[in-house]
Amino acid sequence: MQFERNQNKIFVVGFILILFVVVWSLARPGILKLFQKDQDSEKKINEEILKAPLITPKDLYERMKNKEKALLFDIRSADDFMKGHLAMSENVPDGSLNLQKLNSSQAEKTSVVVLINQGDDVYEAARKTNELVAKGYVNAKYLQGGISTWKNRGYPLVSSDVSGGQEGKIKKINISDLAGDLSAGAELVQFVDVRSQESFGKGHIPGALNILLSDLEKNQDKISPVKKVVVYGNGEDEASRVAITLFDLNFFNVYVLEGGIEAWSGAGGQIVAGSE
Repeated sequence: MQFERNQNKIFVVGFILILFVVVWSLARPGILKLFQKDQDSEKKINEEILKAPLITPKDLYERMKNKEKALLFDIRSADDFMKGHLAMSENVPDGSLNLQKLNSSQAEKTSVVVLINQGDDVYEAARKTNELVAKGYVNAKYLQGGISTWKNRGYPLVSSDVSGGQEGKIKKINISDLAGDLSAGAELVQFVDVRSQESFGKGHIPGALNILLSDLEKNQDKISPVKKVVVYGNGEDEASRVAITLFDLNFFNVYVLEGGIEAWSGAGGQIVAGSE
């Protein structure tokens, strides 16, 4: 009986070994192929990263400080861009950086073009940079380490996010205090209307500049660095976003008009129509 049980064990073990050999023989080509595919993918990723030109945060900061021209394209999501981005950069998420966008941004084949991502996906930034170089934009680069490294090095970012510790960048002024400033010298106050061009045309505070949040950075030279700048809209939310952005652009004498243009009108303030 014991001999018979031993024979059965030997048979089962032998059957399992034979089955393993058969399965391995059938699966081996596929497993080796997958392994080779993984090796090829890793090799391709490394080649893309090594081939792609980059610019360090320090070099880009010096370039910006010296006002050397560069086209900055931030390829992160709109929400991440709003929370903090490089001054004068343009948000082009979801693969929208194409030839049409480059042409509309007046990019020439010799222009310095810098791609900016969060920093955690080096391959994607490198791949897109290599695509631009292949299309003839010979000075395309990606920012080494992305926004994360830029921020960690202490270089400035521009935000328009009203949440999360930005309250200290927002100063407000009510109609009564504004009236006092205007009576002391109207020429020392500059109004910035952040509403749409259509709303602005229907009625605005006399002398106000009409600048949308999306156009603010490229039009910052129109804003006085010495006057009291009063920002308003239909309400306070978008005006607060503009105030935060201007603070990050080193405009520190900026105030949000409490109640917006409705408070101005309700207090008997003059409203004029037209595009000027």
